Amino acid sequence: MRKITDAEIKHFDDHGYVICRGVLASDELAEFDRGSRGLIDEVLVGGPADKWCMRGPEGVPYYLTYLHHQPNNFSLRLLAHPFIGDLLTRMVGPDFISCYESLVFKLPTNGSSVPWHRDGNTTEGGERIFNIDIYPDRSTPANGCVWVVPGSHKWDKARAQEMIRRGREKFELPGAVAAETGPGDVLLHHVKVLHGSTVNKSGTLRRVVYFDNRALGWNERYNWFPADIMAKRCMLYQHALLTRRQHPYASDDETFAYTPPRGMPILRPGEPVDLLCAREASSHSKSDLGDIPGTEETA
Repeated sequence: MRKITDAEIKHFDDHGYVICRGVLASDELAEFDRGSRGLIDEVLVGGPADKWCMRGPEGVPYYLTYLHHQPNNFSLRLLAHPFIGDLLTRMVGPDFISCYESLVFKLPTNGSSVPWHRDGNTTEGGERIFNIDIYPDRSTPANGCVWVVPGSHKWDKARAQEMIRRGREKFELPGAVAAETGPGDVLLHHVKVLHGSTVNKSGTLRRVVYFDNRALGWNERYNWFPADIMAKRCMLYQHALLTRRQHPYASDDETFAYTPPRGMPILRPGEPVDLLCAREASSHSKSDLGDIPGTEETA
């Protein structure tokens, strides 16, 4: 299966983002499409998923949190894709933990905008902290794709704040580029790279699943999440890997072998797993550069 290349990792380090083309096979894309459409339909009729879905500036739903907790057949297997495990081992370290996940969607003709921002849980250090953004649809300027300012992950806080202020008065920013993607592509964006998106005024649906992953050692340094949450999250990732092994796609030709970090629990056969792993907000959980609702700020 596809692996991230050294050139793609260098592009990420240099620019704060990278688009990896053609990661998902057609059979997984089809399940991703069916499952995510079902959850969006549930939100739109006020079903159980709706209470987990936030509204954007225009008042329309766009951000479904705790994705694995919403009954579906695609999100856990998506998390367990070998591409993700491989890139996290190489870019974060073998002690990575899957920290949270969401489904962001822009409805046709009235899909929510997301103002320019940096994500929450940033640091002053040089850690590679990023979101993995996985697309089942073509994402273009017409349907509200993500725009990024390359290299802005290296800016100091004052410069970033000023550009965010300007971007919220007028969306166009100097040097901004559209991160256009196709079905099955994966975008990695650094939490400190400036990014945002406009309203979807097209007739097409635009969807993306976000995975945020942190090294256990980083969490011990910055205290983003309590230790028991990290332990539950480690169990959840092992459960995702088991789910994909037990229910593979026809296109699967390998699995990812994960060794839980030292001190983390090891999943035993039949052991219950908390698919919610509810997080409590901490003083570190939000960026001071924006007011996007929720702990996770995405586009």
